Amino acid sequence: MTFEHKQTSIGLALGLLSFAAYWVVVLIRAGTDGLPFTEVAWQGPLLVAVIAGGVAYAATFGVLRWRARGEVVTDARDREIAMHAELAGAGPTGLAVLATMILLALDADTFWAAHVLFVGTFLGTVITASVALAAYREGL
Repeated sequence: MTFEHKQTSIGLALGLLSFAAYWVVVLIRAGTDGLPFTEVAWQGPLLVAVIAGGVAYAATFGVLRWRARGEVVTDARDREIAMHAELAGAGPTGLAVLATMILLALDADTFWAAHVLFVGTFLGTVITASVALAAYREGL
């Protein structure tokens, strides 16, 4: 397994874990607080999920990169896979940003704008990682 393949696999796992943990916390709060879903205190858990996920990914990347020191960690195949994967994930991410801008322009509730952006960019990231992992396993 190449450096890029490991990095993508671990990044996808960390992303799925932090996304799922956030939704578990929000759903538990909605159930136990007896509040409507949009009135749950979601800001703190969202920040913790994004920051903790980012820190975990950065630390993992640092460890992987440190272990691969002195080696060539990327080649032409890795760059081609990354290009195809990023193109696949850019659409959902762009749509999420556009939808968020529209929601903000229409003065929608912050809950909905934040979650459209959070879920949309997460889906774009999952698509990017999935396309890359499929290309590593099956080829382009």
